[in-house]
Amino acid sequence: MLKMQRFALAAVALAVTACSPTSALNTVVPSGSYEQHQDIAYADDPRQQMDIYLPTQTPHKSRVVVFVYGGSWEDGDKQDFEFIGQAFARLGYVTVIPNYRLYPQVEFPDFVDDIALALATLPSKLDAYDICPSGRDIILAGHSAGAHTAALIATDHQYLQRQQTNGGSSNDIELSALIGLAGPYDLPLEHERVKDKFTKVEGDEANPIALATSQSPPTLLIHGESDTVAKPEHAVQFAERLSELGVYAELHTYSRRRHVDLVASLASPLRFWTPAYDDIQAFLNEQNLNTLCSR
Repeated sequence: MLKMQRFALAAVALAVTACSPTSALNTVVPSGSYEQHQDIAYADDPRQQMDIYLPTQTPHKSRVVVFVYGGSWEDGDKQDFEFIGQAFARLGYVTVIPNYRLYPQVEFPDFVDDIALALATLPSKLDAYDICPSGRDIILAGHSAGAHTAALIATDHQYLQRQQTNGGSSNDIELSALIGLAGPYDLPLEHERVKDKFTKVEGDEANPIALATSQSPPTLLIHGESDTVAKPEHAVQFAERLSELGVYAELHTYSRRRHVDLVASLASPLRFWTPAYDDIQAFLNEQNLNTLCSR
C-alpha cells in the first residue's frame, strides 16, 4: 500500500514539473478543513472573480491570506489552485484566490490593478459571511508572475491608493506581510515572455526591487536554486535591498528545486518535496501573524 502511494505521488510530481496544469494536485488534496465559496465577483469582467476558503476550525486567524497565481500573465485560473486554499485554510487562515484579466485582453498595469481591486473589496465581501477576520489585514502571497504582482502591490502604494471600496478608500487595507515564491523581482522587460505585456512601462515602475521602501511589509522569499524561469538572483537581490532599507526580509533557497516545485510542494501530499510549507508557517508564527480573531 505504501509503495503504491509513493508511486502515485511520484506520478503527480512528475506531471507538475512537466508543466501539466496544477489542477492535477487538487485531486489529491484532503477535504474537510475548509468551506469553499466560488466565483465571488469583485468587478464586472468575467475574469474579475475570486474564490474564498473559510477554515472549518474556529476561531479563524485574524489575517486573511490572498494568493496570486502565476502563468506569465497570460494563463491560469483560480480553480486550479484549490490545493493552495486548503494549505492555508488548514493553518486557520481565511484564504482568497482571485482571478485577474490576462494578456492579450489587457497588459500591464491592468492585471496588477485587478489584484489591488480584489484586495480593496475584501472587507465588503467577507461581511456577507458574518465572520472574523474583517478582510482589512492581509498577508499577500504569490508564485512566479503572481509573486511579481504581489511584490509590486507591496512596494508601490499607488495600486491600493487608487482603488475604492463601497465609496471609501482602500487606505484601510493593511499588508501585514509579503510571501514570494519564485518571483522575477527585477523584471527583464526585453524577455520574450515579458516584452509584449509590459509595453507601457516607464522607468522602474515594474521593478519591485527598485520600488521597495522602508515602509514595505515583512517579507519571506522562497526560491529554487535550479529555477531557470526566474533565476534565484531575483530573490537574493530583493532580500538584500529590503534588508538595506531596514525591512525584515527572510530568504530560503532550496537546492535542486525548480520553478514549479515550490508551489506544487504546498499541496498536502507533496510537502515532503520542499520545506516551503513549514518555512511559511514558521515565518507567520515568528512575525506574530498567527493571532486568532476576537470580535
